[in-house]
Amino acid sequence: MTRVDRRAVLGSLVHGTCALAALCAGCGPEWREATVLPLACGTTPGRPEDGWVEVKLADHLALLQPGGSAVVRVPEALLDVVLLHTTPGCYTAVWHICTHGDCHVAPVPGESLLECPCHGSRFGLDGQVLRGPATRPLQTFQAARVGNSVFIHRPL
Repeated sequence: MTRVDRRAVLGSLVHGTCALAALCAGCGPEWREATVLPLACGTTPGRPEDGWVEVKLADHLALLQPGGSAVVRVPEALLDVVLLHTTPGCYTAVWHICTHGDCHVAPVPGESLLECPCHGSRFGLDGQVLRGPATRPLQTFQAARVGNSVFIHRPL
């Protein structure tokens, strides 16, 4: 078994903060006071047969920098998400299709939210509806960076 440095293993975000900030070595001091949230930094990815999907950062260079995002589609895993690099070393994955219709949501530059271009629904990085007409949240997925990849958990 390979030992992984805690700085290399990061988990999902909720509301754009690192949950369990002490475990998230990549987060700046402003996150050290963060509230403990349901999805914790420090998530260790499992095996592909358990639903973990590898996303190579070399295929999505925008994800190398905080604020970067990429649409990740892996049809064989039924995965269609927007993967966001929210703070240094921390990532979150949110379902790419609006719950109001069949339009693709996208990050709003300079804001910590996603917007549907069809009818204006807005969602937080935790998938929660911020503005309708959508009434159902977007599904979120655990994400963990290890080395040069981010692993997304797509429950089977």
